[in-house]
Amino acid sequence: MSEGRGGRIGLVLFVVVAVLVVVLSLRAAPGQPFDAESTSPGGYGALAELVRGRGAETMQRTAVSVAQQGLGLGDVIVVPVPAFASRDELDEFSAAADRGAVVVYGSAPPADVAPTPEVLGPLSDDPVSAPFVPIDDQVLAETPADPAAPGRCDVAALDGLGTIDVAFTQRFDVEGRASCFGDGAQAQVTRRSVGTGAEVTLGGPEMFANARLWPDKESGGTPLDNGALALRLLGPTPDGATDGVRVTFVRAEPSPGAVGDGGNGTSNPLRLLPTGVQLALGVSVLAFVLYAWSRARRLGRPVREQVPVAVAGSELTAAVGDLLRRKGSPDRAAEVIRSEASRELGVAAALGPAADPATLCSWVAARTGRSVDDVADTLYRSPVSTSDDLVRLIRSIDQLHEEVRHDRLPR
Repeated sequence: MSEGRGGRIGLVLFVVVAVLVVVLSLRAAPGQPFDAESTSPGGYGALAELVRGRGAETMQRTAVSVAQQGLGLGDVIVVPVPAFASRDELDEFSAAADRGAVVVYGSAPPADVAPTPEVLGPLSDDPVSAPFVPIDDQVLAETPADPAAPGRCDVAALDGLGTIDVAFTQRFDVEGRASCFGDGAQAQVTRRSVGTGAEVTLGGPEMFANARLWPDKESGGTPLDNGALALRLLGPTPDGATDGVRVTFVRAEPSPGAVGDGGNGTSNPLRLLPTGVQLALGVSVLAFVLYAWSRARRLGRPVREQVPVAVAGSELTAAVGDLLRRKGSPDRAAEVIRSEASRELGVAAALGPAADPATLCSWVAARTGRSVDDVADTLYRSPVSTSDDLVRLIRSIDQLHEEVRHDRLPR
């Protein structure tokens, strides 16, 4: 296969893989958990649209970026997965609440979690070391509602709310905070004042997911009060008005040193890269693998190449001898020709190219029937002083070669 054709095949394979990666990434993008721009079952797009409809400004940032903004009065920070933030970032969120912000945690921060063994949810019994695993979108969309009444509720903003869906969430210890949708000891929602702001904690980030704002919609079910709950918690007034409020959604991406990774200050650097950069790296690796494969794979039979014609050693020797003869050096030409003849005969006799003269002469004599002295005169001793002597020597050596090849020794 030609080089050009192999390159074209590699290019086509690269384009196909790149298109597949882009298509799959576009299909997967709406399914990012708790993404404020996502319309997938696990996204927060519907919640973001609700608060924008009430006059709020919304944005989405990483935990690192939010912690650096110095947010305070008039800000609402939604942190779907506190375990993905570092301890310093969690401290900064609390500081923002102290300055007047409302911080809504999608689940209890690791230091505050005290789940009961019989309650299952997104966090394990050891939330500090166990990684958060989002619920599959299809499961979120198809699971029936798990209604929960307000129960004992002493959060003023939630007065008058009806039943909410608490599927995939868990109760946690109230520990003296105002609570709702629980029994006073454990609840699905708690609120505590911090400085001039407040911190709100939910039993699970799925409580505000798109699919759970109206569970059982496909089967004709009526919406529960999850949406109303969100508006009242995010708004500064009991009726959920959010005019002039800035709602910042924290991306559900692990930060360096996330407490949910064990709090050791380390994190996989690839997880910290933007999605586009990760896709670019993946496409580059696939392109390299495909290119290497296309270059290494041989299709069809090998193509023989024409190689230069090798000049026979005897012809080269004769040419050198002829050149020396023309320069008027027959003795020097005779020395070159005899040296080449001895080398070839030594190789033929398996004595090596530098065979002992006496041994070589004996072997040649035995092969040709000549006397040892006759062979020695031809290969080593007869004087050459004229061009005629050189011609006779060349003829004698050719005849000697011929006799050795045909083994003139009588049978």
